[in-house]
Amino acid sequence: MQGKSMTPVTYFDDARMQPSAVAAKGLVPTSVGQEGLWFVDRLDGGSTQYSMVFAYRFRGDLVVPALERAVNQVVARHGVLRTTFVESDDGKPLQKIADELLVHVAVEDVPGGDGALRQRLAKEEDHGFDLEAGPLFRAGLLRLDRRDHVLVLAAHHAVFDGYSLDVLMDELREFYAAAVSDRVAAVKPSVTQYADFATSEREWLETAECQEQLEFWRRTLDGAKPLNLPTDRPRSADASVAGDTVRFEVAEEVTAGLDGLLTKERVTPFMFLTAVHHLVLARATGQQDIVVGTPMANRHELPLREAIGYFVNMVALRVDSAGDRSFRDLLRRVQGASLDAYENQDYPFAQLVAHLGAGRDGGRSGLFETVFTLEYGSSDPDGWPGLDVESVETREATAKFDMMVSIVSTGSGFEGEISFRTALFDRSTIESLAEDFATVLALLVADPDVELGELLSPCAAEPNGPGVQESPGRTAGPGSGRTPRNAREEVLCGLFAEVLGLEAVGIDDGFFDLGGHSLLAGRLASRVRAVLGVELAIHLLFESPTVAGLAPRLENGVTDSLAALLPLRAEGGRAPVFFLPPIGGLSWSYARFLPYIPKGHPVYGLQATDFAGDADRPKSIRELAETYLELIRGACPQGRPYSLMGWSFGGVVAQEIAVLSEASGREVHNLVLLDAVPAVRRASTESGDLSEETLEAIVESIHGSGGGASAELTESVFRELSEAAAHFLHILQDHQSREFGGRAVSFETEETRPERDEVGVGWADLVGRGVETHRLVCTHEEVMSASVVRQTGPVVAEAMKATR
Repeated sequence: MQGKSMTPVTYFDDARMQPSAVAAKGLVPTSVGQEGLWFVDRLDGGSTQYSMVFAYRFRGDLVVPALERAVNQVVARHGVLRTTFVESDDGKPLQKIADELLVHVAVEDVPGGDGALRQRLAKEEDHGFDLEAGPLFRAGLLRLDRRDHVLVLAAHHAVFDGYSLDVLMDELREFYAAAVSDRVAAVKPSVTQYADFATSEREWLETAECQEQLEFWRRTLDGAKPLNLPTDRPRSADASVAGDTVRFEVAEEVTAGLDGLLTKERVTPFMFLTAVHHLVLARATGQQDIVVGTPMANRHELPLREAIGYFVNMVALRVDSAGDRSFRDLLRRVQGASLDAYENQDYPFAQLVAHLGAGRDGGRSGLFETVFTLEYGSSDPDGWPGLDVESVETREATAKFDMMVSIVSTGSGFEGEISFRTALFDRSTIESLAEDFATVLALLVADPDVELGELLSPCAAEPNGPGVQESPGRTAGPGSGRTPRNAREEVLCGLFAEVLGLEAVGIDDGFFDLGGHSLLAGRLASRVRAVLGVELAIHLLFESPTVAGLAPRLENGVTDSLAALLPLRAEGGRAPVFFLPPIGGLSWSYARFLPYIPKGHPVYGLQATDFAGDADRPKSIRELAETYLELIRGACPQGRPYSLMGWSFGGVVAQEIAVLSEASGREVHNLVLLDAVPAVRRASTESGDLSEETLEAIVESIHGSGGGASAELTESVFRELSEAAAHFLHILQDHQSREFGGRAVSFETEETRPERDEVGVGWADLVGRGVETHRLVCTHEEVMSASVVRQTGPVVAEAMKATR
């Protein structure tokens, strides 16, 4: 998303400031906004904070002379692109508009593909402007290949805004098309000049209407307090403006019911999203009386919508939701606040800051340091003869505010980005905020009658220290909670612990009692979505903050913990991952690996439950592998490749499945063996009574394969799994591990070394493309413990990176 090129949606069609006719050359007054940026530039010494860089990729037969001519025709039409600034005798700036400015579109070869292009664009973004020397607009062409070019446009914000980009690109396309077609361009002979707007704005400042708007803002903002958004580091007066951006998406299916809600409540998309934004901030801060900034296009008259310049004006939008009961109540409050702001949007923000005595706290405006904007996509890139044109993402290395949330309506959902100052926030904190925004939005579309108390009651308290911390010193939960009783609870306990930074969480431990707050609640919802593939509505967490209460309320969750094919994460379009059970027969404990398997990979556990009771049991490990393979094919149709993982006995079976898959032409991307020892054929002991030691090992394996959730097992199920395990031990003695032509990752403990030595065959002898071996300092039974999985999980994640 090229957020800087988008068009603010909130402008009000009205006739107020009638431009007076002035020449588009010579010395003319600045607008109030320009004057403010000029003073900022003097203070910051040429910072790139207000540099704007845009890039467009042209694929096809580009006629470079025609493009350069088109650029200069646009510059000739708009005096603001020929503008620099000079200081007058009273110390204030004036616009100096040159009679002409010839822009040479230099062609620069940039070999090396997209990586080299990003580096070159970053260099351009670090190249600032001299407001006095100029020029404040430049263009260049990067040639990646003979039929692949990138047009780079750069301008200082004092002469340009996001709406201006649409105007420029529309005119540029028309002038270029006319040049290559040898025709006259279909444009108006003249356009309104920015100098006209600047002069009329200065005149308007002396009117009664201007004074009325000032009084409105004084009343509206009286008593407003700063937003205390928790930061990761304390603010300082000389804090850097270095910035970063986090991007997120809201899918079309999430917003499917939004149009009906907007129509019924008679609100615009901007009003709805402003209400969502308000709630996200309220949840993060505990405040409900919040002022945020929002840019308005400030182009009331149609002629101004065809002009280039710095028209956008920032407006302080104050919403107090303390008296609202439901989200619909909040929508109506936001509607009223927005309409009032539209009516009074002309008063220049820089003037308002000066009149209210703000802006003295370390360079902060004093009104707000958080901004929200809704934008629509920029100019249609079609219509360039012989060329395919698309915008190229550019980074924004500085942040004008502490945080700015920009939402773009794509016509099929929303794209969002949050830019922030890295001196104040860690990227992970902003990622959590983005997750919370998407989660709250989805909840409110689905249930606009939700009580605000449900959303806001567990808000984070204002921090005592510099920002949000995750209590890194805490190493364990309270320890009094019950352990998980089923596979779903096992997964959720792991996710609670992961998000809260704890070693373990019981099913009765409350999320907020353990230090959770609204930002972490958003992060938990994101992890549940990524790991389980289901949505966790935040209000459910508020209503049921324990695993025991939450697990039954998750829709589409794991419903049958004893299913032969256990869906640990059913959703995703990438290569599935299948876990093979150890001798105990269950795959519940594999849930601990879910956080390390990248989003998009469906994850399933195979289980031996179909072989319990009186069911026909396989007569060999190969037959067992074939049975599991049929289940795998049912969940992974049409020849899609997949990955296999198995612990102990499950590793032996996983390797045999890999052999069978390869023989049938199915690709196995990854084979991960967790302390598994290759099988060699031994003298059969025939079925008979098992030793006490073996029976004890089976019991331990069932408990291990069930993880902390084995308490769900009834006595009869436990007995049947034990009988199946005894059968598998017998047929294992007659199995000979065969060669698999792919590659594998093997984790091995010292405890199983004697058994490996006795077998005399290693996995390196049975895996054609090699084995990546990792030594574990733990016992065999500890391989699936949470502490060991934290070591092995990242290795598995790295192996999955190459898997589509």
